[in-house]
Amino acid sequence: MSIYIQEAWIQRDLEDLKGVHCGESRVYETRFDSRGELFKSLQKDHGKCVSKLYHDDHGAIGWVFEKKSHYEDTREEFLLETWVTLHTAEPTKTIKYHYLEWK
Repeated sequence: MSIYIQEAWIQRDLEDLKGVHCGESRVYETRFDSRGELFKSLQKDHGKCVSKLYHDDHGAIGWVFEKKSHYEDTREEFLLETWVTLHTAEPTKTIKYHYLEWK
């Protein structure tokens, strides 16, 4: 069974560590069946793992990676965090209609 993930990216200023959320991926299927192999691949792409991600109802649900990166225009350095959550499938989407009542 393949593991699905979602990634979110945070840019942190190196001086005051304030963060700016700069985007996130959709939930997508990886080529990995093993958390260990997935973790190694993510570490290569996103830098060192600095924390796990937790959800109140589910415990650990992913990892936080960080690496130094550079702005393309100024080449100024910043810290890029990547928050990765693990999933067993794509999210289930439901539609609920809210009809206007006739009186």
